[in-house]
Amino acid sequence: MTTVTAKRFSIAEYHRLGELGFFCPDERVELIRGEIIKMAAKGRFHSVCNSLLLR
Repeated sequence: MTTVTAKRFSIAEYHRLGELGFFCPDERVELIRGEIIKMAAKGRFHSVCNSLLLR
């Protein structure tokens, strides 16, 4: 039986992927524990909380 492990990226590899255009310009991704994760879109509640915190 073959086991498959997910590729874990280093910070340098993640930045290099960005430089090479691996991600779309408007794509929101982040590196968490070596995994590239799509970020959730900011909703209205998020924006309101940010505005309140900045005041």
